[in-house]
Order: sequence, then C-alpha cells, then structure tokens
Amino acid sequence: MDLAKVTKALSNPARVKLLEYLLEKRIMNKGDLMTEFRMERAALDHHLKPLIEAGLVQTMDVVIDKVRNCLCFPLASVTIDSKEEISPKVVRDVVGDEIESDINHDEIQEKAQKEVEKGTLNQEDAIAIVRTLFEHRGRGTKNMCSVCGRIKKMADLSLCDQCFRPVCSTCHRMIEKDKKSRELLCDRCVSQMFG
Repeated sequence: MDLAKVTKALSNPARVKLLEYLLEKRIMNKGDLMTEFRMERAALDHHLKPLIEAGLVQTMDVVIDKVRNCLCFPLASVTIDSKEEISPKVVRDVVGDEIESDINHDEIQEKAQKEVEKGTLNQEDAIAIVRTLFEHRGRGTKNMCSVCGRIKKMADLSLCDQCFRPVCSTCHRMIEKDKKSRELLCDRCVSQMFG
C-alpha cells in the first residue's frame, strides 16, 4: 500500500466519510452512494478515484436489469473495526455478471450461504451483498414475502438477517442481540431459533 496515495485519498473529509460509510455498509451500489451523499456521478467518481488508487476501495460492474451498475466495497486490509476485506472474487461468485428482475432470489441467497459455509465470506458481508442487490434491482417491481406469500412492492420488503429471504413488515421481528445491535428476523427463523 502506497502511504502517499493513502494520505492523499484521506486528506479530504468527504472521502473519509465515504470510506467510513463503505466500511459500515460493506458494499453499496454507486447510485445509492450518490443518493446517500447527495452527489452527482462526476463528484462521486472524483472522490472514489483516489480511494481506488490508494487500494482502499474496489469497484465492480454488474448488469442489473440490462443496466450497468457499479458496486463499491472497501478493500483496506486493516479496517477500523478489524473486519476482513471483501474479496472481489467472492463478490463476483455471488452476484455473477448479470441480474434480472425475475431472477429467482433463492439463487443469490444460496450462493451467499455457500460462501459463508466455505468460510470465504462472513455472515455480515453476505447479508450486505444480498441486501444491496435486493434493494437496488427493480425497485418498482413486485416480489413475494417468503413467509406469508403476499405479493408486495420491493420497497415494502426487508431481508431476514439469518436466511436472507424477503419478508414483509407483518412477518418479521426485530430481535435485540445485545445492547448495541439488533437483528431483523423473519417469523420462520424466529420459530426455528426460539421454538
């Protein structure tokens, strides 16, 4: 890692905030970053370029509903919270090259779960990858709650933190893990865990 490039990349407060946000979220679509930081594409690219050149951030193109999208994720080996970096190969193994609105969501979930089982991806990063794709693709399209089977707009569905399946607001619970964090679990996972 080139210290001069890292210093240059982190000399701008906007870039520091961008990197901190990516470290927290783990993976984001560039379009969602533009919305979150209220930046035009050119401004976001201007801030991402030094982070990429310093080896702190990686981008990856993926086609979602025939539109090229750019996924961004942190590559810093030593992160603020000591999480491992996300491997570009693992992200590509999960997302592939092309995602359609009518793709069976189970395919992506199963790929992510396999990477977790192999130990190449931790659970939190798998959830981040699946959630990023799920929230971004076909926002106007409809999908089905995996518990009750009702057809809902994708904006009205969340992902279970355990099984990664889409679930509507009536079929999930927020479970407190500890004083600082909570998990969103579908009723199916809640009943499996607590009986």
